[in-house]
Amino acid sequence: MVGASVAGCTAALLYGRAGLTVTVLEKARDASAFKGLCGHFVLGGTEAMLRRTGLWDLMVGAGAVAGGIERWTGTGWATPPPDAPEAISLRRERLDPLLRAVAADTPGVEIVYGAAVDGLLTGGGRVTGVRTRDGREFRGRLVVGADGYRSTVAGLAGAAVDTAPNNRFGMWAYYKGLPGASTRIWMLEPDVAITIRTDDDLTMLVAFPHKDRLPQFRADRATALESFVAALPDAPDLSGGERVSPVIGMTDYPCVRRDPTPAPGLVLVGDAALAGDPQPAVGCGWAFRAAEWLAAETVPVLRGDRRESRALAAYRRRLRFIVAHDRLARKAALAGPPDAVQRFLFRAAGGDPAVARRLYLLSMRAVPVGDVVNPWFLGRAALAVRRAPA
Repeated sequence: MVGASVAGCTAALLYGRAGLTVTVLEKARDASAFKGLCGHFVLGGTEAMLRRTGLWDLMVGAGAVAGGIERWTGTGWATPPPDAPEAISLRRERLDPLLRAVAADTPGVEIVYGAAVDGLLTGGGRVTGVRTRDGREFRGRLVVGADGYRSTVAGLAGAAVDTAPNNRFGMWAYYKGLPGASTRIWMLEPDVAITIRTDDDLTMLVAFPHKDRLPQFRADRATALESFVAALPDAPDLSGGERVSPVIGMTDYPCVRRDPTPAPGLVLVGDAALAGDPQPAVGCGWAFRAAEWLAAETVPVLRGDRRESRALAAYRRRLRFIVAHDRLARKAALAGPPDAVQRFLFRAAGGDPAVARRLYLLSMRAVPVGDVVNPWFLGRAALAVRRAPA
């Protein structure tokens, strides 16, 4: 396993729980290292997986904040429907060390720090292991690349890459002392704003503006972020709050999909396989879920009970759920105005709680895209629009 972040540690602990031996190679030298330039909001579609694996309770015990998301679409606020799955937020400086500790405490799992991979080992027409910069070699029946957005493993394997543009950029910071702050998203089109309640009584203020607004953020990130948030409908009151972190972010973050099974004996998971638009906050959730799918399909292979080719084909099929959502996200990342279908569905949601619930579940990545893009659902939405007042 290359990479000891969300996907790598999750897959490692699941392999270990299945009785397998796993070596995780992490280029960072410190177990407390974390990804600073990365989100930590996990959408509700991942709740069931986190509860199955016991990670939900561990995250809550570390201070994570769980709950629903209110959404502004220009027609007013949409609130979470009853009994919808909950999102959860734990800053990466707590989440990453927590996952490493859980993985390392799992029998059969070893994490090797300061191990930066710079080569693949091959033999018999397949990948058999990796080599680190200091000349160490690690071999195994399956090599998993979980080394993130700029995956070295994927590059060494020559994995096919599909890249799409992102016309927004992202900036965020943490604030303390914001009374009444809640987790909300404003779909302002083309701009998007998010407030996220998280551990240690902090609120994360996030701006995803169109790139036309880059100059003002480059001039003064903090002032631009606070002005952006203050102008929101029903904006949080920043007057008594204190910014307790620098304003960080990225000015360009293209959407990347790679072939998740680029060579026999090698598979990619997490951001190494797919890194979508960060605005919908899907990254950590996809990493958790894809790691579980990978382990479920490949544990029988590593036990000698299943052919590798069949297992990796099944893993690819599981990833279709993510890819379908990613197609919609790539369109949204172009930051254009809502199209006719989106406007139609927003209006339908205002007149039919069942339509509103299904759209909320879609936004939480809790249901497949096909649950919304189908004749029955669109027909119900059309009926709701007909019945709605003009």
